[in-house]
Amino acid sequence: MPSLQVCLNGARSRAEHPNVPHTPAELARDVEALFAAGARAFHLHVYREGRQTLEPGAVADALRAIRAACPDAELAVSTAEGIAPTPAERAHLISGWTVWPDVLCVNLSEEGIDDVLALAGGRGAVLEAGLAVPADVQKFRALGPLHWRRVLLEPLSPEPAAAEQELRALLDALGDFRPDLPRLAHGMDGAAWPLLRRAARLGLNSRIGFEDVLTLPEGERPAGTLDLYRAGLRLTEVEHD
Repeated sequence: MPSLQVCLNGARSRAEHPNVPHTPAELARDVEALFAAGARAFHLHVYREGRQTLEPGAVADALRAIRAACPDAELAVSTAEGIAPTPAERAHLISGWTVWPDVLCVNLSEEGIDDVLALAGGRGAVLEAGLAVPADVQKFRALGPLHWRRVLLEPLSPEPAAAEQELRALLDALGDFRPDLPRLAHGMDGAAWPLLRRAARLGLNSRIGFEDVLTLPEGERPAGTLDLYRAGLRLTEVEHD
């Protein structure tokens, strides 16, 4: 059965949902509970004082707290643009990391991502490739030797039909390139649950969590990430069968 990664927080604020995990203790608590429920892979944004950050100390604090609570969880940290003020500052901050995640998430559309890729390559870091448009696939195909964990297929539209068309374009562009890498497809907001269902029908992995959606499939408000994950598991099982 396809696997389900958990995207813990993204850029979501406490105003959007009071239980979005931000602090190291909150992230550790949620990962421990989700791991007990069957989740193994986690995607997170690091926060300090309510703001996203790539500051080395904050990254170290978050990763150490989660690993102390749940040492076997796979932790992927976002390097998305907008977390740092400029692409140059992003690269500078990452170059100062003393504790690294298991996986570094890189969005290939972003300005300055080549600097992040160079840092990751120099360290031998494991990466997940964020591909939003077919041009990202072409960039991915042209990159030199790097250590990849998975490919993220990330349609940008929150409208389900448009997002499914974007997913098909990404899959067509990717073709049979790197068949050894797991494909993970997911959507945002209104497209989150429809794309999770589509991914399951196609035999692709997916993800769910507050970064992607704030409501359960029927529109109810979840108590926390665990509710979203359990709903995602149920849908994946139904659609895959």
